[in-house]
Amino acid sequence: MHTRWDTITVRLLGPSLLTLMLLAVHAAATGQFGTPKGDEGMRIFKATEHPYYSGQFHLSGQKAILIGSVNDRTPWDHLDYAGKHLTPVQGTIDIEVNELTNSGQVVAEFIEGSDRYRIVFDRFAAKAPFQDGGVATRIYEHGDSNNGDPLYPKTWLYLGGLGTARMFKNQEVLYKDYDAHFMVMERSRDPMTHEVRYPVKRTLPGGETDPAGMEIDLWVRSKEQNTNNFPPFETFVHLCWEEVTWR
Repeated sequence: MHTRWDTITVRLLGPSLLTLMLLAVHAAATGQFGTPKGDEGMRIFKATEHPYYSGQFHLSGQKAILIGSVNDRTPWDHLDYAGKHLTPVQGTIDIEVNELTNSGQVVAEFIEGSDRYRIVFDRFAAKAPFQDGGVATRIYEHGDSNNGDPLYPKTWLYLGGLGTARMFKNQEVLYKDYDAHFMVMERSRDPMTHEVRYPVKRTLPGGETDPAGMEIDLWVRSKEQNTNNFPPFETFVHLCWEEVTWR
């Protein structure tokens, strides 16, 4: 319902000028801060689509688990979906990388028995486009994601890196230039049983991980194969940190 002043305003402005003013107000409203643009409200944006993205990540992990043992003899299972051969160890991981420049360093330290181990992972390189130069963020990997191998369940990576690392045992080089991969990922192991529920007959498309939790996984593996082991490598050192701190 128009008021007297509404009628006077319309008469003074005229229909053409009023139309232009309404169009201008509409344009300003659709472009202003906080106004959804189509269906973008549900879209997951690439990190580089954020204007103030620094690319710098600094995280740490606590509550370390060694899957199997560094000293296991063939045959062994160092993915251990059933969670029957896990060794809680004293150890931490520190991740400080720049995703834009594919640079930085990952240092993991742990103690098993009387031996102290240290992994230094500071050379990143991609073997596939989704790895984005060696350090990548906001991607699905493993399972049926078509990214990476299917040995892990499909998981959302908050951050991941691929390249080569060195592993030390009591200050001596144990492995040099071994392939390495770290993942800051959705929780894959049940917090009570430590079972990975994978592979299973899928009833929902999202993968077998639990988005309500987070973990850091790191493995170092040899190029030499051994089909008696799982995964089928001569060496596959695999650690998981169940508590993650973003800094």
